[in-house]
Amino acid sequence: MKRPAVFIDRDGTISEEVGYVNHPSRFQIYPYSFEAIKLLNENGWLAIVVTNQAGVARGYFSEDVV
Repeated sequence: MKRPAVFIDRDGTISEEVGYVNHPSRFQIYPYSFEAIKLLNENGWLAIVVTNQAGVARGYFSEDVV
């Protein structure tokens, strides 16, 4: 069964752009993000969050932190 999907960039879209999020305390999600994703899901859309984290590739922090 096919479903429509939207790919949402993490930094600056659903959360504040703060540079490297190398600790959970640095992750600041926008208050409207929860409702926006909920509306997508309720209307049959898959909401897929994507992110490119160069800090992982550079060894600044692990994938587990992301």
